[in-house]
Amino acid sequence: MSADKETVSVVIVTHNSMPPLEDCLRSLRAGANGTRLEIINVDNRSADDSPEVVKRYFPQAKIIRNPSNVGFGRACNLAAEHATGDYLLFLNPDLQVDRNSIENLLEVCRRAERVGTAVGRMRFPDGSFQATCRRLPQFNNMLFSRGSIFARLMRTNGQYTLPDFPEVTPVPAAAGTMMMIEKRLFRDVGGFDKRFFMFMEDVDLCLRLGLLGYRNYFVPAAGAVHLWGRGSRVGKFRRNLHHHINVWRYFAKHYPNILSYALLPFALALNLLLVTVLPVSQPANRRP
Repeated sequence: MSADKETVSVVIVTHNSMPPLEDCLRSLRAGANGTRLEIINVDNRSADDSPEVVKRYFPQAKIIRNPSNVGFGRACNLAAEHATGDYLLFLNPDLQVDRNSIENLLEVCRRAERVGTAVGRMRFPDGSFQATCRRLPQFNNMLFSRGSIFARLMRTNGQYTLPDFPEVTPVPAAAGTMMMIEKRLFRDVGGFDKRFFMFMEDVDLCLRLGLLGYRNYFVPAAGAVHLWGRGSRVGKFRRNLHHHINVWRYFAKHYPNILSYALLPFALALNLLLVTVLPVSQPANRRP
């Protein structure tokens, strides 16, 4: 299909996502720079007016209302079933997309070798780099992952998350915060694994793509401000709980051994307790 006929289906999953959602929607046309967009909003039973706001900015948007909160991965899979675009762009509702960013992701998907996903460069509201690319989880590097008390106390993610790169770079895995993938490929690999309610579904997808010989590309020219954790009014403990449970599910799926089934649950439960009760600052606390 010729480039001028390609359409990107932008998938935005919402669950009480106002007010950041409105800024996200305002930024989309500038981010596309003329690329044809199809907007698909899957709403996981918001109590606010998130779907109505999407319709206000994009009257032709497809709105899918779930009767319950089915999680991020399932909602994205549902959107993919309704998408008519050539590419899917999974976009968090707490993003403000830079001009040309969507077109820059699309260009990498067109030109790079064996593209699995193309992901944007995130930054905090104060302009500092926000690491969203990472190595594949292993038992040794998870001690310093984003959700680990050790990483928070030492203020480092050095063994897990990857640094900023000045040019398009293949990475083992990345967050689904701003992730583009060809629709055909997403469907061929089965989409996101529905057992991951929230968190780790993106890393799992990147791993599966890598095993099939595809690459995940970090695209620094596709920038966005990410208001980390503000796309849904979910409490700190509940968010941490989902993260810890899905880390265990990831290891149980890919490393079904005694460490995953015996030692890891204890370590994760202890870490969840510590990160909940200790007053350690969070990345989302950064302000401009």
